[in-house]
Amino acid sequence: MWIFGKNKNKNLEIFAPVDGKLISLDQVEDDVFKDKMMGDGFAFEPLNGYFVAPMEGELITVFPTKHAYGIRNKNGVEVLLHIGLDTVNLNGDGFKSYVAQDQPIKVGDKLVDVDLEKIQKSVPSIKTPLVFTNQSGREIQILKNGNVKKGDLIAVLK
Repeated sequence: MWIFGKNKNKNLEIFAPVDGKLISLDQVEDDVFKDKMMGDGFAFEPLNGYFVAPMEGELITVFPTKHAYGIRNKNGVEVLLHIGLDTVNLNGDGFKSYVAQDQPIKVGDKLVDVDLEKIQKSVPSIKTPLVFTNQSGREIQILKNGNVKKGDLIAVLK
C-alpha cells in the first residue's frame, strides 16, 4: 500500500560553513571533540572568518561569546558548530555575530565574522568542529574531503 506523507528518514544534506580544509575530528587537539564525546562529525581548518549556516533549521543555541552555534533541523537532527578551541575564553572578542537564538535560518545564512588573525594569537587552535549532537543512529556519509568552499555539499546524514 502506498502512503503519502513526509519521509522522516529523509537524508539531511550538510554544506560547508566556511572556506577551508575539511578534516576528521581525530585531527582536532581537544579530547572532547577528538573522542566524539559531544557527537560524531568533522572539522574545518578555516581560511577566512566568514561562517554561514551548514543546514536549514532553527538556532537553538547562540553562545553569548559568539564562538558556537547549535542548529536543529525540522527532522530533529542537531549540530553544533564550534569555532576554534578554547575560544569561549575570549568572551566574544574577535567575533561579530549576525544571528540570534530561536531564529530560523537557511543554508548559507551568515552566522558570524571572526577575526582569525586576532583570535589565533590567544587560542590553541582555530580548527572548527561541526558535530552532530543527536544523530540518532544515522550514518554520516562524507562526500568531499580536503579543500572546500562555503556552500559546497560536504556530507549527508542517512
